Amino acid sequence: MSQTKTELLYQQADEDLKRAVQELYRPSSDVVGFSACVYSRRALYKFLNGLAHLHASEKKVILEPELTIDQLITFCSQYNKKLKQIDFSSLDCKCNQILKDGEEEIVFCTSVNRVNYCANLAESVKGILEEKMHN
Repeated sequence: MSQTKTELLYQQADEDLKRAVQELYRPSSDVVGFSACVYSRRALYKFLNGLAHLHASEKKVILEPELTIDQLITFCSQYNKKLKQIDFSSLDCKCNQILKDGEEEIVFCTSVNRVNYCANLAESVKGILEEKMHN
């Protein structure tokens, strides 16, 4: 995957993360958990996808198309020590379905703390991807 495609995934993920964080900054009684969850999940998926493609390109490995979040975490962890150090164990939605625009897995979290955890995961993966893109 070209650097341009990775940058596009990064930009889309960053926009999704901003929307999730915006939702989470509201008073907890006003937070729409579904929206924050969906945006956090999309951001995490796209950041991981971009990172996976950079590693695949670097290692000259062909990625299976349409990997799940869990598969992306497993793949990227093989090549990235920092990602391996992130604790994804409390991520309830490993998304056994592929995330496509307009289609979301029915399972989602409404707890502000839970969704905040996922937004923080996305932020951590974003930092790793940024570092990888600039090396």
